[in-house]
Amino acid sequence: MKKVVSNINNLTSLWKSAAAPYQGYHKETFFESAYIQNAQWPNRIWTNLSPSENQLKEIQKQMISKDNRFTFSLFTLPNQENNMELDGKIQLKSTQYGMSLELKEKFETQRHINFKRVENTEEADVWSNAFFKAFGYEINTAIILKTKETIPYYLVSFEQELVGTVILYTTNTVAGLHSLGIIPEKRKQGFATEIMRHTLNKAIDNNLSLATLQASEMAKEMYLKLGFSLDFLMKNYGIVNPS
Repeated sequence: MKKVVSNINNLTSLWKSAAAPYQGYHKETFFESAYIQNAQWPNRIWTNLSPSENQLKEIQKQMISKDNRFTFSLFTLPNQENNMELDGKIQLKSTQYGMSLELKEKFETQRHINFKRVENTEEADVWSNAFFKAFGYEINTAIILKTKETIPYYLVSFEQELVGTVILYTTNTVAGLHSLGIIPEKRKQGFATEIMRHTLNKAIDNNLSLATLQASEMAKEMYLKLGFSLDFLMKNYGIVNPS
């Protein structure tokens, strides 16, 4: 359970850090939210692990009544029943898998991968464009520039050619791996696994003891092969056909 809490805390701390410069983080009685006006990320509402039926109804009301377009991320344990009754205006958009790995021995790497932390407008532009190509939604340049001191955005390249993006976000001794994306022209060349190995080694060099991430269905197998274990599910709900 400790790994589950550490994983969720790392993720929600990242959302808070992103929204903080915009005064976009709010904590209510039983839910929290992180929002940036006119942006696609982070824009989340979340609760603790076991929200009540009434709390889930209240969150859906909040999502429908506000102009802000939130995604509600519901965290559940793998064997936990999810009895969320959906309002007709809300639908399940995606499911991600909260996974973790205890960091002990370094991973063998095959290629010399270069990591460049974003420091200026030009690099922020490149990162934003590469992220959009990889994921199909935007973390804009302005957000990156406003948060780059607290959130380490890395451009990843091989033989001086851009391959993709990654964020290595630290909370306590936890290495949160986020936004690992490969641009379309560099896919199916083994870069995702290789970048992950390098990033995990970087975390070990920083004396971090646990790596956490939230994987898509497609990427889950890759992480299981690297030794990650499944800790929880994250179900993401949004408004049907938002205007």
